[in-house]
Amino acid sequence: MSTPTPTREGVLSTTTFPGLIYAILSRKETGVLTLTGETTEKSIYIQAGRPVFAASNDRDDRLGQIFFKAGLVSLEGLVHAVERAAQENKRLGTVFVETGLIQPHDLVEGVRTQVRSIVCSLFLWTRGRYRYRPGPLPSDEVITLKLSPGNTILEGIRRIERWERIWEAVGGLEVQYQTAPGIEDMSRDLTLSLEEWTLLSYCERPASLRELCRSSTLKDFEICRLLWALMTLGIVVRRSPRT
Repeated sequence: MSTPTPTREGVLSTTTFPGLIYAILSRKETGVLTLTGETTEKSIYIQAGRPVFAASNDRDDRLGQIFFKAGLVSLEGLVHAVERAAQENKRLGTVFVETGLIQPHDLVEGVRTQVRSIVCSLFLWTRGRYRYRPGPLPSDEVITLKLSPGNTILEGIRRIERWERIWEAVGGLEVQYQTAPGIEDMSRDLTLSLEEWTLLSYCERPASLRELCRSSTLKDFEICRLLWALMTLGIVVRRSPRT
């Protein structure tokens, strides 16, 4: 009989979250990762290494806000649907469909957008605590969206704008980068632009950050951020400068 994996807890730092979630996804684990701030708590439900659902107590993350901001639901429709959902103890998305405000396929895409937004917002967190509880998911929470792990991490890091975080991750003009063995399998489902694939090809041999910035048509800021994402995914490795 296997020993249950214990709950893991810790404190966030400037680079904790990308590496933390990648470690869970890459091991194809199932469980719930929860991050807690001063007033906000967000959870990611992971099934076999893929984010399948997310929850948040932040009002801006609510499904109704997603449809309202996208212009799919009017303000009047939103208010009436919220009231009806509370009165009938139903999910808001169900009320949207029942009242004809949205179509069923809009609900699926809306939930997908909501989950992706919650997950990606956590890449911006540098303070708080995390708790990862492995094990089967609550059956009433699992919505089989199965987002791409690689693209989820890529999109999350792309939202990071704080230069000091990015520089801490890549640090040093003479630091070298090179693609890791097995890159074909690791990058198969990634959505990259032609310029980003070209940058990755430059790393087939060891290349310094200085060389990559001089060779690529991407902005230097974008290069550094992309390298952080590719390192997190294990697609490129960072090497010490040549001596």
